[in-house]
Amino acid sequence: MPELPEVESIKRSLSSNIVGQKLENYKIYDDRTNRYNTKKPTIKESLSGISRKGKLLIFDFEHYSIIFHLGMSGRIQVNDKKNKHTRARFYFDKDTVNFDDIRRFGFINIIKAELKIDYLNKIGPDVLEISTKQSRIIIDKSKKSKSLIKDFILNQKYMSGIGNIYANEILFASRIHPETKVNALSSNNWEDFFNNTKKIMRLAIKNNGTTLSDMTYFLPYGEFGSNQNFLKIYSKTNCFNCEHIIDKIYINQRATYFCRKCQKLKN
Repeated sequence: MPELPEVESIKRSLSSNIVGQKLENYKIYDDRTNRYNTKKPTIKESLSGISRKGKLLIFDFEHYSIIFHLGMSGRIQVNDKKNKHTRARFYFDKDTVNFDDIRRFGFINIIKAELKIDYLNKIGPDVLEISTKQSRIIIDKSKKSKSLIKDFILNQKYMSGIGNIYANEILFASRIHPETKVNALSSNNWEDFFNNTKKIMRLAIKNNGTTLSDMTYFLPYGEFGSNQNFLKIYSKTNCFNCEHIIDKIYINQRATYFCRKCQKLKN
C-alpha cells in the first residue's frame, strides 16, 4: 500500500511537471473507483497545485479538488498507455495522467474546492505535521482505547499517513511490541513513537518511498523507490539490532514483524 512517503514522493514528482497545465478532460472508467461521485463536473481549469494529507493526494483547481486514495495498489503514471488496470485518465494540455489500480481498493473523489478543508478534517493530523497540542489529544484518546498499538496507529482517524510497512518500522525503532495495549504506553513510549515516526518518514521520502519485490509502487515517470534498502524489520528474517530471529504474526490480517528481545510485551 502506498503510504505517506510514497504519496509525498508522487506529489513532488508531479508538482514539478504538471502544475500550471490546464485540464482539458477526464474519464473515470471504473464504478468502484468512482464510488463517491454522484456527478461528473466539468473542470476546464489550470492545476494550481498538488497537496497531500496522510495518504491522500489532492489535485487543486480554482473551483474543484480531485482527491486520490491509492488504496492497496494504486499508482499515478504520466503519459503511459491505457491498460486493463487503468481506472481513470486525466487529459491535461501537455500530459496525460493515468490512475491505475490493480486491486481496485483506491478511489477518486471530486469535491468543490471550498469543501476541501472540512473533507480533510475527517481524518487525523498528518504524522509529519503533528503539533504538541495534537500529540496530547492523540495520547488522551489512546488512554480511552482498548486497541492494540499497531491497530491504533493504523487508524487514520487518530493520525494519518502510517500504513503497514512503516507501522512495523516505527514500532521496532521505538522498541514497542505491536500487541501492546495502546492505553498501557508511557509518556516516554509516545515521545519515542512521535520522534521515530518523523525520522523514518523523512528518510523514506528522501529515498522516494519503498518499492517491494512485487514492484507495484513506482513514481509517475517510472522510477523506483529505494527505501526498501533501509528497512530494518519489515519482511526481515533476523533482528537488525541483536540478530535474534524475527517473529511474524498477523494483526487484523496484516503481516506484523517484531523482535521479542528488543520489543518486549508489557501489558
